[in-house]
Amino acid sequence: MMNTKFTDSKVIKFENAELDRRVGGIPFPSLTLIEGPNDSGKSVLSQQICYGALKSGYRVMYITTESTAKGLLSHMLDLGWDVTYPFMYGDFIIKTLHVKGIKWNSEISRYFLTALLNFIKRRLNKFDVLIIDSLTYLVTHATPNDVLEFFSECRNVVDSNNKLIIVTIHPYAFDQDLLIRVRSICDGHFLLSVKTFRNRNVLVLTVAKLKGAHQTSGDIISFEVNPAFGIKVLPFTAARA
Repeated sequence: MMNTKFTDSKVIKFENAELDRRVGGIPFPSLTLIEGPNDSGKSVLSQQICYGALKSGYRVMYITTESTAKGLLSHMLDLGWDVTYPFMYGDFIIKTLHVKGIKWNSEISRYFLTALLNFIKRRLNKFDVLIIDSLTYLVTHATPNDVLEFFSECRNVVDSNNKLIIVTIHPYAFDQDLLIRVRSICDGHFLLSVKTFRNRNVLVLTVAKLKGAHQTSGDIISFEVNPAFGIKVLPFTAARA
């Protein structure tokens, strides 16, 4: 069973010893952006945070555009993160947003972003932690003003309602100027990438920014996804790789 009370530290641990030692956890409340290309570990890192939050007694709403509720639960279980009980008792809510196959333009993007914000605001009493994985489809064709308004509203939700919001995106979703402005709105920014080391693909996590964390930002962590363990931090850095 998961714990039923919040920890006193107001930092959500990953429930991964090496990540907790290197990063220190995710400050609560905060708005954090997880950015990375395909297969760089965005969903796995989001699920690790989700597991840590549930273990600490927080209620999590997970909005996925890339999976189903059954698929997400199965994937987490396969990685050793059994969240069956909080899901059954309503502490872990999974919402699927089916966006593939839509012919996107700026107006449709605006509609979805507005609808998503309204959905979130109507359910503020249902969650402590909100994870959106991923926002890429909704923002790729959106205007800069619509994107900035969405993140500004998420910022307001965090500050006014004491929530943690995690948003994942692909780097191609924004141009560089807009990406810089979005990052500035967020408290945390994790940058994921894929590197090759000795003919082996390695996932790399760069902690670009993390306001309020116990550890300093700028840390670079190499890891792989172990089917029986989840995230396994490797004993070398991206710089050496």
